[in-house]
Amino acid sequence: MESFFPAVIGNEKLRRRLATEIREGRFPHAYILAGKDGSGKMTFAMQIAAALACKNPDVLPCGECDSCKKILGGFSPDVLVIRKEDDKKEFSVNLIREIKSGLYIAPNELEKRVYIIEHAELMNASAQNAFLKMLEEPPHYAVFLLLCSNTASLLDTIKSRAPVLYTEVLPQSDVRAYLLEHSPRAREMAATDPSRLTSVLLSAGGSIGNAMFLCEDAEKYDAEKNLVYALLDALTAPAAAGIGMLCDALPTASDALCELLDMLKRAFRDIAVLQKAPTCAPLFFERADRAETYTMKITVARAIALVEAVDRLLADLRLNMDTRLAAVSLIGDMRTIMMN
Repeated sequence: MESFFPAVIGNEKLRRRLATEIREGRFPHAYILAGKDGSGKMTFAMQIAAALACKNPDVLPCGECDSCKKILGGFSPDVLVIRKEDDKKEFSVNLIREIKSGLYIAPNELEKRVYIIEHAELMNASAQNAFLKMLEEPPHYAVFLLLCSNTASLLDTIKSRAPVLYTEVLPQSDVRAYLLEHSPRAREMAATDPSRLTSVLLSAGGSIGNAMFLCEDAEKYDAEKNLVYALLDALTAPAAAGIGMLCDALPTASDALCELLDMLKRAFRDIAVLQKAPTCAPLFFERADRAETYTMKITVARAIALVEAVDRLLADLRLNMDTRLAAVSLIGDMRTIMMN
């Protein structure tokens, strides 16, 4: 029986398409793999790298041959994962130059050399222009897989040479099944506190990575959710009094602030949707009636404007906006929307 990318959950059409390209020798020299954080892009990229080297046409990758074991174990010298330096907000051109310095040296063991660039959207303009030159004239054995959560900051010239593939947002049933198989904490929740597991699934937004994090770091998840409730309470108080005092409570790390904003956006989405479709399943609130406190005070128009404000801020943060400035901007925008 045929099996394609067995470690990848969902994404059936994409899995079949890429497996066909590999089997028929039509896999291109570059793809952009886009999807929300925690959606399994790195897992997918490693599976693709292994499949390109795997000799079993019916199970790509088989996971059993020497090439698969080396690649999936992280030991292959011909599969390189490139990440930005920990203390930097973006990829510098120097990191791209390091890639180029070894690009034209033939692979050590495999027919292909695969470069997996994590958070490719963090390449600055100079880095992207340097990378573009490699995309324009790659050696025949080079394959580039650019992973990103948002393609907006990538140059159009890069996207024209590396087609964009989007990972799916998984249904809750798939995420739940994965959690119950791989997370003891999720199994414990299912047995002792099923409403808590439901809340985790709602907040994960179809992302297995997010769901695993929320299960294993329950204290941080509770703190984030409580902060969203505090923002909603301050926002719906008379004249939005007290909202400014929460500015210092917002995370200073960009990733943490983005996580909080995603959660806040889901809350605003619920507030808008539940006023028009009360039976619709909420994404943030554990139950629809839990949102009633806010639906009575935030109109649909304001809720939509608040979602748009959060979206703009998320886009700015992905372009390396200072997090303190982002926090001040968020508080100001929300107050303005509620006062108008």
